[in-house]
Amino acid sequence: MAILQPDAFMPRPQLALNIGITGHRPNKLGDSGAQMMAAQFRSIADEIEAQVTMIRQEPSAGLYCAGPPLLRIVSGLAEGADRIAVLNAPANWLCEAVLPMPRAEYAKDFGADPAAPARLEFQHLLTRAVTITELTVPGLEGDDARTASYRQLGTFLLGQIDLLIAVWDGGPADGPGGTGELVIAALQTGMPVVWIDPRSPGPARLLRVVGRAGAPHETAELNPQTLGEHLRAILLPQIKPVQHHAAVHAPPASPDAPLWLHTPWPSRLLVPFAYMLLRKITHAGRWSWPIRYPAMQAQMRGWSPFFNAMQADPATSLQQSLTDILLPRSLWADTLAWKFGNIYRSAYITSFFLAGLSVPLGLCYLFFLFSPSVLGIKAGFVVLELIIISTVVIVIRRGVRSDWHGQWLQTRELSELLRSSRHLAYVGGLRSFLGRPSGVASESLPGWYARATFREIGLVDAVLDDTRLRAVLAGTCATEISEQRAYHAANAANLTRVHHWLHRAGDLCFAATIGFLLVYLAAWVLDWIVLIAHAQAFEAASGEAALAEGGHSWFHEWLEYGIKPVVSIAAAGLPALGAALAGIREQGDFKGFAERSSATDQQLALVEARIQTLLARPNPIDIATATDALASATQVMARDVSAWQQLYANKHLTLPA
Repeated sequence: MAILQPDAFMPRPQLALNIGITGHRPNKLGDSGAQMMAAQFRSIADEIEAQVTMIRQEPSAGLYCAGPPLLRIVSGLAEGADRIAVLNAPANWLCEAVLPMPRAEYAKDFGADPAAPARLEFQHLLTRAVTITELTVPGLEGDDARTASYRQLGTFLLGQIDLLIAVWDGGPADGPGGTGELVIAALQTGMPVVWIDPRSPGPARLLRVVGRAGAPHETAELNPQTLGEHLRAILLPQIKPVQHHAAVHAPPASPDAPLWLHTPWPSRLLVPFAYMLLRKITHAGRWSWPIRYPAMQAQMRGWSPFFNAMQADPATSLQQSLTDILLPRSLWADTLAWKFGNIYRSAYITSFFLAGLSVPLGLCYLFFLFSPSVLGIKAGFVVLELIIISTVVIVIRRGVRSDWHGQWLQTRELSELLRSSRHLAYVGGLRSFLGRPSGVASESLPGWYARATFREIGLVDAVLDDTRLRAVLAGTCATEISEQRAYHAANAANLTRVHHWLHRAGDLCFAATIGFLLVYLAAWVLDWIVLIAHAQAFEAASGEAALAEGGHSWFHEWLEYGIKPVVSIAAAGLPALGAALAGIREQGDFKGFAERSSATDQQLALVEARIQTLLARPNPIDIATATDALASATQVMARDVSAWQQLYANKHLTLPA
């Protein structure tokens, strides 16, 4: 595995767009239809390139890196429309081949003779493809297997592309997996479909609705404006602009760029240590100062067991993409989440604690009531209390302005999206995990970043047969699911410890307050008894009456100048400290997060059992079954992130009240 040096800031995704092609074979196209289709496809490809170039000039496109756009055509390399599109695509477009069956078997569809022109052309086009994904349908033979293979090809193809170009006569599909069926499926997902009708000499149109029972299809003019609108919806983030008021480490490339995109790699933290200290006190974590985070090279080695478990050739394009693209971005997101999480948590812990501490500190002048400089001493404690309160205000204002809370939520979401979906890349399910928002729906910036990253990563270059699918399933159980279950079990236990410690410490503060008050009352009663006895003795000795209140003793002096200040400070300070601990417990919601981690652990256990049952069966595993099982693990982890965000979404930094 290559050792990468961390960039100055988190890597930005490369603009990538995948165009799918489906269409008729030569028997339906004819020579004239093929020529017209080639001309129209070249025109559409040129306009796509022109629109992508224009999109790159828009402010929000600054969220992408400065590299050239990555345009791919995804094709089954069948005779007719598939091959015409590949042969007429611009030279800078890459080709990803998705074959409905292993290439040797698929080649038989292009003639029995290995030297047949159609088979030779197929072999030539395979050499042009940067990746070749070979699908399989186990358990079927003959025509049934081929029918199922072509239908599976269509479903798989739609999961890899952003826009579909259909060369279609408008009629119903001749069989399962035909062009008409694929067009309808694409429209149902909300994918833009560009329709080239080989029967019509007119320009290509944007297909809206496929008419039923012979009704005409609903279309719209395909002009640069409509094509650009669709491409913008695919490529640009569909989110509301986020304004940040804090000073940043580097000027953002876009007005929408979040703070985490231009924050350098945090090697250590000096000041925000309160959260780590709390974990140490509660035996929920280790303590070291300054708080250090491992370098990227050290963290990259943490993915080695996962890569080894996938049994993938490190020289393949997918493995290189995961190593060079997904791995460093996931580590960056996790590192930044660690930084912002520590800062945010330490900020509210420190603020609550200082706010509680200011109360007893402001009463410490009571120890100096006998001093002639008591007013000056009180002024000194007032200044100290003012410094503490000012520190709380400054920390909270800085946290709000820098949006530590929001940055933590976003980077943690991104980290989980990138890491928890990595196993899906090996079965071609990466892009289908996180679909683009439909209609006017918006998405989070981490969601857009993850989508852009998934588009950038290419397809798997492998035969997705039973052996390969079993290796991916077993590897996912041994690494991803096992690691996540261990993390959530430990996290639930640690957060439960923190919750119980804060709860007991808060209760102890109030119990101690009662104890101090009872001690004072007992001392006061004892002092009263001593004073009365002293007055009676004075009267017996002198024969004169004496007021009990006027007598003095060493015990009274100790009560007045020793016990009373301590009790006054404790009576005010301990409840304030207890309230501060309760505020930390409420803000952190450690119990809620512990329950969430326990639930995730249990759900992952069910997914693990499902996969193990699947692996124990002697029947061959098909792609759909394997992808569904792998996606269920990702969905559990994604739901955990969603629930975590809901728990913490409204826990902004505010002044302790």
